[in-house]
Amino acid sequence: MSFKSNLSHFYRGDTREFSFEFTDSAGQPLNITGHELWFTMKRDAADPDDEAVLQKRVVMPPSQQSENGACTLILSSAETDSIPPGIYLFDFQRVIPDNPPVVKTLMSGKISVLPDITRSNGA
Repeated sequence: MSFKSNLSHFYRGDTREFSFEFTDSAGQPLNITGHELWFTMKRDAADPDDEAVLQKRVVMPPSQQSENGACTLILSSAETDSIPPGIYLFDFQRVIPDNPPVVKTLMSGKISVLPDITRSNGA
């Protein structure tokens, strides 16, 4: 199932974390080992992926967390630091390895990046 929803804003240069739990139709945890989670932010839905403001892909490793259907995608401060403040379109997709891959859009909507005041990240 996918749905449209606007995510809460975040500040440019901040770390942002998104967590998901996958279950089967009976509500039992779904083993997602080897599955991919994609997060894409664009100015316009028609923009090609190589022009995305940000695109991140995480492959679920063999772990207890993956076997229990849980995954986390983290946008680091370095990744969000170069995003100009503005309102963007986003989506999350889960890609299940197969031939061809099974692609499921989990969520899409808008997300706002706010200007930060402190530009130093302490590094």
